[in-house]
Amino acid sequence: MLVCSCVLVGCFQWTEDPNGGLRSVGVPGLPIWESKKPPAPMTPTDLGMSPEEAAKVSGPVLVRPPIPPARAYRYQYYQTGQNHCADDLKKLLAQRAQNNETGPEPYCSDNPSAPPVQGKGFIL
Repeated sequence: MLVCSCVLVGCFQWTEDPNGGLRSVGVPGLPIWESKKPPAPMTPTDLGMSPEEAAKVSGPVLVRPPIPPARAYRYQYYQTGQNHCADDLKKLLAQRAQNNETGPEPYCSDNPSAPPVQGKGFIL
């Protein structure tokens, strides 16, 4: 019993922003420390758009959290004057309700942040 409790004490996890900055530290499911600084917003050029392409988009961005087993967030930018983020979000939420999907919901954001990078460690 003593060995098992020592093993469990050594489990920890952390999250980082894409630049390697520490966002939170704790045991699985229970963060002990979280950064008060909000994550930096993503720009179209951060996702691989050229500056010319990025100049053609504006308005809210549709952020789609991953559906397991996928782990990648998806960001949908809209051309200036053709932003339908709210309409697309309503359709996605209706589909989720119809399919009884759980997990993080998609959302529209003027300043989408990069998803956290999780790490896990074990000390014995």
